[in-house]
Amino acid sequence: MGRDIELCVMGVIMVDSTMSDDTSPPTIPSAPAADEVQAPPQDSPNNAQGDVDDAAAALSSLSVENASPEAPTNDEAEATNDETQPSIAVQDAVEPAPEDAAAADALVPPPNAEFLALLPPAVHPRLAHLKSLHAQRDELLQRYQVERAALEVKYADLMRPLYEERRKVVGGELDGDIEEKATEEGAVAGNEADGGDDVKGVPQFWACAMGNMDVIAELITEEDVDCLEYLTDITCKDFPDGTGFELAFHFSTNPYFTNPILTKRYEVPNLLTEDEPILKNVTGTTINWKPNKSLTFKKVTKKQRKKGGRGAGQIRTISKEERVESFFHFFSPPKMPALAEIMDEEEADAVEEAFDHDYDVAQAFRGCIVPKAILWFTGEAMEEDYDEGMEGFIADEDEDGDEDDDEGDENGGGAGGQPGQFQFKFDGGAANQANGDGENPECKQS
Repeated sequence: MGRDIELCVMGVIMVDSTMSDDTSPPTIPSAPAADEVQAPPQDSPNNAQGDVDDAAAALSSLSVENASPEAPTNDEAEATNDETQPSIAVQDAVEPAPEDAAAADALVPPPNAEFLALLPPAVHPRLAHLKSLHAQRDELLQRYQVERAALEVKYADLMRPLYEERRKVVGGELDGDIEEKATEEGAVAGNEADGGDDVKGVPQFWACAMGNMDVIAELITEEDVDCLEYLTDITCKDFPDGTGFELAFHFSTNPYFTNPILTKRYEVPNLLTEDEPILKNVTGTTINWKPNKSLTFKKVTKKQRKKGGRGAGQIRTISKEERVESFFHFFSPPKMPALAEIMDEEEADAVEEAFDHDYDVAQAFRGCIVPKAILWFTGEAMEEDYDEGMEGFIADEDEDGDEDDDEGDENGGGAGGQPGQFQFKFDGGAANQANGDGENPECKQS
């Protein structure tokens, strides 16, 4: 806008300067009117100018020679000024050239202009060069993200057959082939030694694996364990462009709900960077519970006695649904606050904490349970993570010295901590400190 105003002012000055060049307008007796100037008669015998004496004509010619060849009369100049000035102002204000608009944006001071003004002038070109280097780094980072996303997709495709075979083993589809191979190698099948010939696959494989990771186990109730018996597979698929992922929980036919697959989808634009994740959107599957089989809400019946008015003292029965703790609330993500929604600090902290915990659970599945399910089922992954945490804890103790020993013992110590309180490190930079409250749900091996 400042540029437009300057252009308008310049237009006025240009017109005024043209007028000021004519400092000695010709003095002509009986000047014609404005309409007569626009259409003067040609070669008329009655033209009054023909009677002007030679002396007056000579003086007039001298004045005209000092002026511009086509200098307008006073009336013509005023008419030109009235017509030209507004047209220049409107044109400059309404239709600025693209380069003028860019220049106007450049005139807007940056938000840190006050700080930059304190720097020596010689430093400013160096800052510009540093910004150029940063822009080049951003371009390389974009190329890196594209190539890494393609690499992730490539190896995910290579691993998919392995996960598919794992699903078949867990579901018992390869029992015969595995037993035959074990017999050829001279190994004794565990189910034969125990007389468990009727055992199919690996019962409650996923429920036990999930129960060995605290951040997930704290969500699972005993009722959930019975339902998780029907969980046949968990898969994770990253978006091709590396901006999110989707978890899929596959269930066999069960008495609880009709959905064959429950999904949880996360849109994270910076998933493949080391920055703090930016959560754009989260969506989950609506579970179609069978009648009276919901694990997330229970129908509660209460009796109320009417206190006053007509029918006072009568007892009526009221039924309502109450929320109960369950892992299956995971598929109903926290609601994203609206842009215009006003929250106080306490509410904002609660929403942020809910999303943080939800994302930690999702990353536990994506980075640990799905790729290392067998190690979490046997408990070996817990020992590995605990050993890694203890190594980091010991290293920290060596650096900090003896003065922090008492504090480390009291608080469980650094990244290691006590069993059930170690820090999980997930792919993509997410981490969660499990609180270790309560006991993990028991896996019922039959």
